[in-house]
Amino acid sequence: MKKSYVFLFVSLLFASLCFGQKPVEKRVYNAKPVNPHSPQLDGRLDDPVWQLTEWAGNFTQREPDDGAAPTFPTVFKIVYDSDNLYVGVRAYDDEPDKIVRRVTRRDSFEGDWVEINLDSYFDHRSGFSFTINAAGVKGDEAISNDGNNWDANWNPIWFAEVAVDDSGWVAEMRIPFSQLRYPEKDEHVWGMYLHRRLFRKEERSGWQHIPRNAPGWVSNFGELHGIKGIRSSRRIELLPYSVSSLRRFQEEAGNPFATGQNTKLSGGLDAKVGVSSNLTMDVTLNPDFGQVEADPSELNLTAFETFFEEKRPFFIEGKDILDYRIMGGDGGFSNDRLFYSRRVGRSPHHYPNLNNNENAKVPESASIAAAVKLTGKTQSGLSIGVLDAVTDREEAEIDLNGLRRKEAVEPRTNFFVGRL
Repeated sequence: MKKSYVFLFVSLLFASLCFGQKPVEKRVYNAKPVNPHSPQLDGRLDDPVWQLTEWAGNFTQREPDDGAAPTFPTVFKIVYDSDNLYVGVRAYDDEPDKIVRRVTRRDSFEGDWVEINLDSYFDHRSGFSFTINAAGVKGDEAISNDGNNWDANWNPIWFAEVAVDDSGWVAEMRIPFSQLRYPEKDEHVWGMYLHRRLFRKEERSGWQHIPRNAPGWVSNFGELHGIKGIRSSRRIELLPYSVSSLRRFQEEAGNPFATGQNTKLSGGLDAKVGVSSNLTMDVTLNPDFGQVEADPSELNLTAFETFFEEKRPFFIEGKDILDYRIMGGDGGFSNDRLFYSRRVGRSPHHYPNLNNNENAKVPESASIAAAVKLTGKTQSGLSIGVLDAVTDREEAEIDLNGLRRKEAVEPRTNFFVGRL
């Protein structure tokens, strides 16, 4: 028995020397309440409430010189009221005229920026990222699988202002608690990581040092303490809509469906309900995704399906929970998907067989009649994801010299997937 203990000790010691790394001490920041006087977002940090707490700093480089002191210091403060978390960051710079301020699209992450990551579930695996660059462009991502997955299609509602002065630049953020997910507690402890990018030196530094070779990301966050007395609102969001469209194209002689223009009028409803602080239900009736960024053009001449990124708002909430991966023979996970949400509402599988002189009007996609989704976590940390969607039967209208007939190109279909 003693030999077994000796062998185990030697094995662990050898593994720690060869593969291990000295654990980095977790840093802790205590946020301060500011009810009822909340700071105004102007990028100046001159509101009296910011004097209620001390600056935190002592950032450490992660890139390019892992573990070294950064070129310029960065400090921050965090306060909160009953509805919002406020983050103030001062990024010092001895040459403020060289700060790179690029106006880009959302989630481009170009130029100088600061970013805060919050593990509000405190599960050490998932989180929410909020980034603001020196030009005021926002970026946000949902983090899952301990930092292995970052979803930039998650677009919460939050606010930020920036300003450049002689000492560098300042970022001021207001993050509504309604955009986060957290359990019901009297006092919260969240994972937190705040870092900065100095663009012209390709330098990144963070408040909680996470070495480049550290296993995991969220699991290595520091901790945010002091948030007390916040209650998750029973969020109910209703978004009815109506859409009209007019499409013009080249008229085709003899084709009654190619008259030179098409008109369309439709309507529907999107809803989001906070079942609990951790569980969110999304409902959609006859959704329209016309506001979603179009997919890149692609000519697929293979026998295999093209996989596009999911950008439709209804399918983004809790997407990481329903992101299945097949277990490989070596015990790891492959990238093969068991559930691909873009098949819901895809283009019809069938195209009608036309006779001579026949013309057809074929639906571009299967209409989603209704869909409901429940995602989130229980108080004990169990992840739940359930989705059910129904697409309508789609028919092509076929014309032969004024005689019309219809042919099914897509059956009425029910999609259901669940995961615990």
